[in-house]
Amino acid sequence: MRVVGYVRDSPDPSEAEPAFAQAERVRRWINDSGHQLVAICQDVRTPGRPLGRDGYRAMIGIIGTGEAQAVLLPFLEALSPDKVSQEIMLWDLRSRGVAVLSAAEQDLQLLADPPADSLRILVRDVLAKVGTHVEMVGATALPITAPAAQRELPAIERIQPDSEEDGDVVVELIPPVASESFEAGRITPAL
Repeated sequence: MRVVGYVRDSPDPSEAEPAFAQAERVRRWINDSGHQLVAICQDVRTPGRPLGRDGYRAMIGIIGTGEAQAVLLPFLEALSPDKVSQEIMLWDLRSRGVAVLSAAEQDLQLLADPPADSLRILVRDVLAKVGTHVEMVGATALPITAPAAQRELPAIERIQPDSEEDGDVVVELIPPVASESFEAGRITPAL
């Protein structure tokens, strides 16, 4: 199987092993398992800059090319120290059609479906429902914006009925009219 590795320095340097040690853990696992390593993408701490996610985005790009069938992590905390964030990232990776593997034995139970952890079960259930909703409405991606950042909708004026009687409401749907452009003396619909 073609595998892309992902390693990340911890936001707190005293908490986890550095990215270079994680990369060695990934290489050892690949060597022992017989799979093919396509690349190792890494997010490392750079003095004077915040710890970013450029390596993670590069890994997503490799997945998008179809060059990898799986992502290998040295351990789940490489994604995030937060369980909910881990589950969101795992869901995203799996929805892109790749398996997620870990070089750490203790993570195998957490990656299983269903996991042993009740919080992970809850998050996976919520994410599955989000996926179902996205499929239902035909969206390719959910627009994620903070409520305060959403544009304000104009006030809707309430129309009072002419009489007190209940009546039927008729809604007429008007198809969009294609605009026309004039090219070389002929009319063509604009796209």
